[in-house]
Amino acid sequence: MSLGAYPGETDIHRGTRRIVVGYFVFGALVRLPISASEFGDGLPWVGVIDLTAALSSVLLLSVLALKPDRFPWIVDAALFLILVEVLAGTIILGGLVPSELVILFGLLVVIGALIVLSIKAAFLWSLAYGVTLVLAVVLPERIEPLYVVKGSPAGIAGTIVGVVGFFVFHSMAYFVRQRDRFQKESDDLLHAILPDEIAKRLKSDRTMIADDHESASVLFADVVGFTPMSATMSPPELVGLLNAVFTTFDGFVEELGLEKIKTVGDEYMVAAGVPHGRSDHAHAIAELALRIRDHTERHRFHGHDISLRIGINSGPVVAGIVGTHKFAYDLWGDVVNTASRMESEGVAGSIQVTPATYELIRDEFVCEPRGVVSVKGKGDMNTYILVSRG
Repeated sequence: MSLGAYPGETDIHRGTRRIVVGYFVFGALVRLPISASEFGDGLPWVGVIDLTAALSSVLLLSVLALKPDRFPWIVDAALFLILVEVLAGTIILGGLVPSELVILFGLLVVIGALIVLSIKAAFLWSLAYGVTLVLAVVLPERIEPLYVVKGSPAGIAGTIVGVVGFFVFHSMAYFVRQRDRFQKESDDLLHAILPDEIAKRLKSDRTMIADDHESASVLFADVVGFTPMSATMSPPELVGLLNAVFTTFDGFVEELGLEKIKTVGDEYMVAAGVPHGRSDHAHAIAELALRIRDHTERHRFHGHDISLRIGINSGPVVAGIVGTHKFAYDLWGDVVNTASRMESEGVAGSIQVTPATYELIRDEFVCEPRGVVSVKGKGDMNTYILVSRG
């Protein structure tokens, strides 16, 4: 049901809009035959009230289609018309009992405001209903009714049952919708922190997750000269700069279908080939490295020039989650440690890769030998500088 929708509409607003559209459509369809029967039963003014309510629903539905930004105003107009309708019916028929407590249907404005608008709106509309109820008691004593009728016990009971049933159904619908909304927000947050597959497994089983991946690639990127630069900035400025840098990187990671693992201070870690294996993991991580290197060379962040040291390694890793609190998807293994060393022992503004990564990407990327580098914990190692795409 897209009537009244607009670009960028949230899931919450979409749900409330559909409720309102459904009410207008249902209200118009139900009131039209009722008004016809009231004309036939010799109660033309009561029929006029229901016919006017039906036409008002059509009119407000048309306004919603043309002016979706007026949604709150349209809802308030509909709630106001409900109060006018039940009050007019009560006065015309001579009071609460003769009208078979039709005033109780005015309670719909309270639950309607709660479901569609807000708790504050529901409170204000409950006050409006209270005023309407007082008028429904006072005015029939001072205004001559148009029709002299007697409310039947069956009709009064039917009104009470109908209102109670409506409240029970819509209250349940409201709380179910709230539950689903909060569940969705919780799931969205969890999936923003963890890979989708890992999040699903974690919700069903809280035991340790440790998956072996025979071949994956790991990238570490670090801001050169970050410590002296941070000494000249306030903490909010520093965090804002890192957020600007890493948010850009996050966009590249998402475009390439990679997995951001974590940020530690000014260090950024990404993996390819986890949690789902892919044969081009080294090529994908190399493409990311070139993108973030080129982007930082061409742009300033919060008035600062940024240079990166980037290191890459490829091979077998273990990926998963350990512990029971503050879950974080992480990688372990010698490949990860060596990738970190490639970054820390790297050259500012360059991408240093191990022989393992070089062998995987040499046909499609241009790499230059750097020579032998002394790597902590690994000894001397031949490394390469990734220069460009082939």
